[in-house]
Amino acid sequence: MLALAGCVVASSCEKRDSAGQPRNSSDAKTTRIEFTVTDGITGFAVPGATISVTSPDGKESRLTAGKNGVVSFPATKGRFTFAIKGQGYQSLETYFSGGEDSLIRAEVHLDPQASPTVASGRSAEDPHTITISGYLSDAEEHGPLADVELSLGSHTARTDGRGYFTASFPVDALSADLSVKPATIMLRAAKSGYVSHVLKNFYLIPGAYTFKIALRSAGAMTASANSRTGAEEVEYLRQGLLDRTAVELQQREEAAVAAESNAATYAKTAALALPSSIRVGLNCSCLTCSSVQVMSLESYTASGLDNEWISSWKAASLQAGAVAYRSYGAWHVLHPIRSNYDISSTPCSQAWGSQTASSTINAANATAGVYLSKSGAIFRSEYSAENNNAGCGNGYSGTGSTWPCISDARCAGRATNGHGRGMCQWGSSFWASDKDYRWILNHYYNPGGVVVQ
Repeated sequence: MLALAGCVVASSCEKRDSAGQPRNSSDAKTTRIEFTVTDGITGFAVPGATISVTSPDGKESRLTAGKNGVVSFPATKGRFTFAIKGQGYQSLETYFSGGEDSLIRAEVHLDPQASPTVASGRSAEDPHTITISGYLSDAEEHGPLADVELSLGSHTARTDGRGYFTASFPVDALSADLSVKPATIMLRAAKSGYVSHVLKNFYLIPGAYTFKIALRSAGAMTASANSRTGAEEVEYLRQGLLDRTAVELQQREEAAVAAESNAATYAKTAALALPSSIRVGLNCSCLTCSSVQVMSLESYTASGLDNEWISSWKAASLQAGAVAYRSYGAWHVLHPIRSNYDISSTPCSQAWGSQTASSTINAANATAGVYLSKSGAIFRSEYSAENNNAGCGNGYSGTGSTWPCISDARCAGRATNGHGRGMCQWGSSFWASDKDYRWILNHYYNPGGVVVQ
């Protein structure tokens, strides 16, 4: 859900009870976990959702969400497991540790049991069209908002009684020149009595996209220096392949090295089955995040792939990307960067945003449950934009030291952009013209001892 709320995971935030009153300092070792259970497609509340709680000592209790999908739980020190269910939805299990943060606001996205069929997101007859759709909701009640006006660059749309909008217009195809980025637009949602929500830096890449946007009522809005500009909430969208900076790449490397140093501790766990859910840190400064969203690993892959891959690339490239994206996320579930979230949503880790592209949803569905492994454990599947000439010479991917040299003639002559290890993202798009996704994965990962599961 694209709504910015200050103080979501915070030990420095003022602690308040269910009535909104400050809690006594003597309660400092208790973490209040405030859940909001929502539909993974629309972002609307799942009223009456139940949460079965298992405490560190094995005791069980049960919570029931209100009409707005919200329910809170006071967690003492230790690890608490939560099984979330809603009528008509697939169940989801996650955990949080009490006694470390004073407050955790966790938005839980449940997948409908019967998801709507997703179209390809690209028209063979008209590959220069973009369709932007979405759902608008009230950020407190988590219900649909009708008659919200949206500006999509120079185009406009308005939500219907279901809180839904859609608009299509022509765009240019993506250039294969790394120095040429696609055009961007700003999305703005406005309704009388609500604070406007602005999303900047949305790339105009052909395809079909769906947004979930929540508007806060003007009366309930509290000032937040990081999320508010005048009467607007502003969010800057990041795309890993197009926006990752050299500093972020270095920070990503340092975090990976730190996690790898603890690999022996997690070796037994890492060899187990693919995890079913993931806790994603949002509103982050690199790896330090102030909010948490929980979802199934498959939904994470489907909704996040377009934040690292180009959603208009051929299906085989997107499918190879889905396996790598899923594997990277799964590895972090087993090696969480913080006790109360597994992975950051920024390019410092693996870029993720709640907007979805139909082409990447299809890629995730086509490869559901497929992942990369090495030595019997889930592999932290590295990839970078362009691996040509990263240490092995022109026409080769790899570094020759930290990753084997791989003949990659279709990338010959292209400038290096990234660390050179694992899959070359642009290379995957070139090979996708006549290879399937398993061939692409084996081409880039098998030389490093990695296999497709």
